[in-house]
Amino acid sequence: MTKRLLNYFIQGLLYSAPIAITLYAVWSLLSMLDRIIPIDIPGLGLLALLIIITLIGFLGEYALKLRIVKLVDRMLEGLPLVKLIYSSVKDVMKSLTGKKKGFQQPVLLRLSLNEQVRRVGFVTDEALRDLGSPSDELITVYVPHSLAISGQVFVVPKSYVEPLHAKSADVMKYIIAGGVTGS
Repeated sequence: MTKRLLNYFIQGLLYSAPIAITLYAVWSLLSMLDRIIPIDIPGLGLLALLIIITLIGFLGEYALKLRIVKLVDRMLEGLPLVKLIYSSVKDVMKSLTGKKKGFQQPVLLRLSLNEQVRRVGFVTDEALRDLGSPSDELITVYVPHSLAISGQVFVVPKSYVEPLHAKSADVMKYIIAGGVTGS
C-alpha cells in the first residue's frame, strides 16, 4: 500500500512538475517585464518588450540598407581574427532566423558504413565550395550536441546520410532535448 502511494506521488510529480515549472517561469518573466514600466497594468512590460524588439528589427532592416552599416560590415569582415568570430555568429544567426538556409535538411549520419549507430544532424553544405574541395561526393553535416548550444561538423560521403522526413525545427528540438521530447 505504501509503495503504491509512493508510485502515485511520483507519477503526480511527473505530470505536475513540468506544468508548474513552466507556469512559474512564465509568471516570473512577465512580472519582471511588468516591473520595467512603473505603470500598474499587467502585461504592459511584455507589450513594451515586443514593441521594442519589433522596432529594433525595423530599424535594423532600414539600417542594413545604409552605406555606413555596409562599410562597418566590410570592415569587420576584413579583420583577420574578428572576421572569424563575426562571420560565424552572423551566419549562425541567419540560419536560425531563416534568413539563410542552414538547418533545412535533417539527416541520420553514420560515421562509417559498418556502423549501425547513427547521429541526428543537418546537411549544411552539399558541395564543399567554401573549402575548395574537388570532390562532389563529400558533404558537410552539422551534429548539434544535446542539452547544449554546440555541435560537431563532419565531412562525409553522401552515402553516409539518410534524409529524415520531419520539420527542421522539430528535429533541432529533439536533439537539444536529448531525444526526450513529446509528440
